[in-house]
Amino acid sequence: MKYLFFPGITGVRCQSKTRYAVSAVDSRGAKRLKTGKLKNKVVFWNIPIVRGITYFFCGVVATIKTGIDSIELSGTSIERGISDKVAEKLNVKKEVVAMTFLLLISLGISLFLFGFIPAKLSFMFIGMSMNFVLRNFIIALTKVAIFFIILLIFRFLPPMQDLYKFNGATNQVLLRDGEMKNVSKKDYYAPFNILNIVVFALVLAIFVITFIGISLAPYWKILINLAIFLLCCGLSFEFCMLFQKTYVLRMIALFTNFFVCAKPSITHDEVARVAYSEIKSIGQEDEMTNKSQIAKSTVLAEMQTELEKVGKYDKADVEWIIATILNCSREEAKLVKGFDQKTYKEIMRATTARASGKPLSAIFGFVEFYGLKFNINKKVLSPRMETEILVEEVLKEVGDKKNLQVLDLCTGSGAIAIVIAKKSKCLVSATDISKMALDVARENAKNNNVKINFLQSNMFENLKKRARFDIIVSNPPYIRTLDIEGLDEEVKNYDPKLALDGGVDGLKFYRVIAQNAPLHLKKSGKLFLEIGKGQYSAVEKILIENGFTNISYRKDYSKIIRVVIAEYDKRRRNT
Repeated sequence: MKYLFFPGITGVRCQSKTRYAVSAVDSRGAKRLKTGKLKNKVVFWNIPIVRGITYFFCGVVATIKTGIDSIELSGTSIERGISDKVAEKLNVKKEVVAMTFLLLISLGISLFLFGFIPAKLSFMFIGMSMNFVLRNFIIALTKVAIFFIILLIFRFLPPMQDLYKFNGATNQVLLRDGEMKNVSKKDYYAPFNILNIVVFALVLAIFVITFIGISLAPYWKILINLAIFLLCCGLSFEFCMLFQKTYVLRMIALFTNFFVCAKPSITHDEVARVAYSEIKSIGQEDEMTNKSQIAKSTVLAEMQTELEKVGKYDKADVEWIIATILNCSREEAKLVKGFDQKTYKEIMRATTARASGKPLSAIFGFVEFYGLKFNINKKVLSPRMETEILVEEVLKEVGDKKNLQVLDLCTGSGAIAIVIAKKSKCLVSATDISKMALDVARENAKNNNVKINFLQSNMFENLKKRARFDIIVSNPPYIRTLDIEGLDEEVKNYDPKLALDGGVDGLKFYRVIAQNAPLHLKKSGKLFLEIGKGQYSAVEKILIENGFTNISYRKDYSKIIRVVIAEYDKRRRNT
């Protein structure tokens, strides 16, 4: 294996043959990172069975170190315990003391649970008259059952939940980024992980040692049982590595994996990927020593200089350019140390285009909106970051409700409609006057695997008279006609005028919506609108005149009122 993972309580450790990286998340949700060189290397990696024994013990040590390092990185305050005091007095590492304590406690518990209890149960229910092989087989099964009961209890203990979720996250990274075939939705149950191998080895060792039931002198018995245990460790490694290779075999290991893996959250997955990306980037940096590459700091300086010349420097744009060209997330892009000549030229070509006033969506032909990717061209308005607030408010309103009818007016690229359909259980319809815009929206819906009822219509014109919706949402054109020429070049030159022009006062479409939405809203239906700077009072007045009530608003990241929410009350409409 090129990369190995080890989970911790608050983070993950990823290591290559020579380096390691520990990533953790602190109480504020920020990612913390620690890297270093491995002092000891695995020298028997190509020898079957032996490599498994080495991995078992090195993996246990690495997991304990991961727990300690991740807790330190997360900033979790832990009171000094006995192990810290003993470590100081004996002048040894606290990991050694912790492992010794863990071994002694485990030994005591094991003797009681797997020695005393099964022996008593066998005398009570089986007796000594039963066939030796059958008796040992039943006792072995009893011990294995006790072991799984203990694992089941651990599985639902709150302190263990994050450990198992981080373990699941490492499995996802190994399978997905490791370019494995036939990856399932439950790829967090991958067989090859340290916790699963430990469980596999212990179950196998408990059963085999008990079933054989060697009766020799104590020292011979200990040596033979130890040899069996080591053999089980080696075999478990080989089995799990074999199970990892194909989907069918991976399903065999689902049972043991259930006890040591859990579905990771986005945060768990991100933490695992940060550690993985760091190790990959360190590997790239090591490879760069003998290759001609350009340092990232040099490239960033050149990008900043070129963009500042025309007053268009934005750190977020720089990060977006690099991440897009590298085809990775921004977090992963931050860990890259340098670029080859081809990548460097692509980055600077995109930077030059950005400096000329070309928006990023036009440079790359797509834009990210609410975590989804949308193809963009000059036929549709490029979705803006502030529009995510409009979508967020709609999603808050619908919650987990099923089959709510939602209409998106002036859909353009389909961004609003697609996100709502993707992130909720609503039935979404969308209209736009432009056939070319609808073609783009349909393509985006297909790429994001959602079903939406698209209809070419000038606002409400082509809707059926009986069509009723729980929610109508719209980001209509709201720029005053005379103000369009004064807009930034990247807006007026690359966004369609049809998607910008809101009439003489910028309020043309709000009047159309306020007058016609009541005919297509269900009882208690709501209207969600994005508005321009300084338009709230005028839009509020239009809504009140047309019978809307309970009008509220939301501000964007610049503290500008950007979203208006209203309910329709026909009793209050002016006549």
